[in-house]
Amino acid sequence: MAVLCRLFLAAGIAARPPERRIVYTVFVPVLCRLFLAAGIAAALVTSGCGPRRFANENDVLRARVLELETEAAALEKRIVELDAELAARTSPPDPATTEIAANTPHVAAITIDRLSHVRDDDRDGAPDTLIVYVRPVDGRERFVQLVGRLSLHAALLPADDESMTIAQVELSPGEVRDAHRSSVMGTHYTIEAPLALPPGAAGFAECTVHVIYEDGRTGQSFEEHSAIALR
Repeated sequence: MAVLCRLFLAAGIAARPPERRIVYTVFVPVLCRLFLAAGIAAALVTSGCGPRRFANENDVLRARVLELETEAAALEKRIVELDAELAARTSPPDPATTEIAANTPHVAAITIDRLSHVRDDDRDGAPDTLIVYVRPVDGRERFVQLVGRLSLHAALLPADDESMTIAQVELSPGEVRDAHRSSVMGTHYTIEAPLALPPGAAGFAECTVHVIYEDGRTGQSFEEHSAIALR
């Protein structure tokens, strides 16, 4: 098509009088390009490539818009939270402060859920990751959020030798907050720690896990031990 357009253009320019050659030179190439573009578009529509491409682009744009809306909603909630913290720090003393403080729940104990387990990520038959579910409760045995630091230590305990550390991790207050989960299993904190099993670990059926929580508000420390199967 492009070759025919060039031939048509050359013949047309030669046949036109000098005063109309400029107009012909300007508009005919534009028409040729339009015809060429129309041909390409028709080919794309016939093959189905064009609509699918536009649909894919629209899907990407819609996904990006949804992602930005989600981020904006999260930022708005964070702003409300920061406003509440600022108001609590700058507001004058309230006579009801003592009553509020007396009824503010605090961590009274932590437990390690029995569904804690190990995971074989590379499917080589040996566990790679230790997954521990920690559930804190207040004095009324109700779930309460953690604000502080969590540390985990897992070890093998041979009967006739020293213990062997196989996993160890520490979570900052921010990481503890991010570890909060709520699912069909209930509300808890999930700690994931990479496992480093020594030679001969295949003979152990379980490991001992020790979790320590340091409350950032009260300064209290809470500990819990549990045995978790390695198979």
